[in-house]
Amino acid sequence: MNTTISTKILLFIGLFAAIIVGAGEFLLHYVPGGPEGEISMLEKVPLARASKGHFLAVLGTPLYLAGYYGLMLFFKKTNQLLAWLLLITGVLSFTFGGVYVSSRYFAAEVLQRSAGTADHAFYLQSYEDHYQVLVWGLRVLITAVSVIYVLLVLKNKQGIPKWLAIFNPIILLILIISSLLWYRPLGAYIAPIAMNTTHFVFFGLLLLQTKKLNHNH
Repeated sequence: MNTTISTKILLFIGLFAAIIVGAGEFLLHYVPGGPEGEISMLEKVPLARASKGHFLAVLGTPLYLAGYYGLMLFFKKTNQLLAWLLLITGVLSFTFGGVYVSSRYFAAEVLQRSAGTADHAFYLQSYEDHYQVLVWGLRVLITAVSVIYVLLVLKNKQGIPKWLAIFNPIILLILIISSLLWYRPLGAYIAPIAMNTTHFVFFGLLLLQTKKLNHNH
């Protein structure tokens, strides 16, 4: 199989997105010792650092769409319908994700500046109702991405090994977030950027496969 240059470039862009957005989310989310919660981390992160992270994360998020387009091209020979569904669910995932990540800096500023006031509980609840709920939508979509990806790997006509199905986004995401329980010193660094760590591994493994396949043909 000859993987087209455009497919490889698109997958590289997806990998680059994981690095850029991951760096941005690290600046937005990292607190020493690891996060206690997805919102509580915002009440402790330094605002000057979070501001820089905001722009990096927003800049990099659209690049994920190119990565998913590359996945669609990669799996198109296996099953066009499933390949397009993979693209659509991936685009929807990072549309939700982009809206969510763009809210994080402003939420941190509002929550920190209202701390100790009567308004704090109102702002906290409003953020949970309007933005934190998007995380659950994102997780449902990433689960759908994972199911479609597993089907494509098991059916694949590209010659990639079927064990790659194990390394689907939802399994990787669970493993990375759970690192806060089984090895917190590592989890403190990778859990705040879990979706990006997931996709760095995800795109990286597929890129390695395209290199091997092209070398063998």
